[in-house]
Amino acid sequence: MDKLKHYKFINSETGNVIYFLSLPESSSANDNELERMRIKIAADNDIYIGSVYFVLDDENSAD
Repeated sequence: MDKLKHYKFINSETGNVIYFLSLPESSSANDNELERMRIKIAADNDIYIGSVYFVLDDENSAD
């Protein structure tokens, strides 16, 4: 079973976490998937795309 990396998507205008996403650690498409989700989250929440960013959630990611 693949280990997972956990990401938090944050609205930079409010500082609030607006979405969580887990992806397989071994996936080579993670960068594309993260960017695709950033665009979707911004559109779904009617937020300027430049205000949404993601960070690795180190506390919950597998080592």
